[in-house]
Amino acid sequence: MSPGRQGGNMRTEGPHLLRQSGPDGCMMEEGTSEPVYGRRIAMDSSSYEKMKAALEEIGTDLESETFVPEARWLKLERDIESQSASGGISPEESIDLRQLLDELRLEHDLRMNPGTLGS
Repeated sequence: MSPGRQGGNMRTEGPHLLRQSGPDGCMMEEGTSEPVYGRRIAMDSSSYEKMKAALEEIGTDLESETFVPEARWLKLERDIESQSASGGISPEESIDLRQLLDELRLEHDLRMNPGTLGS
């Protein structure tokens, strides 16, 4: 079977941001109006959402060219490792968060190095 949408509104691969919505309290995929029925939900999707939000906050800092201290990067790395090891986030979520962290860190390093800043 191929990744993506299958059987109507079923997505079978990749991490998904979920929110509680609707009168019956069903889970909805973030950015859609599709209910999440029959999908595997991470043991603690809120851990994933909190870490993703922390990484997105760094993205906002980068847009304003704000320096991000090394200690903040290291804390995020440790948080991802800790949640992954404890089962707080799924392996797919861990990979997603690590990739986002690496991308943000590279962008940060390029922006903060005066020799690489564009006009």
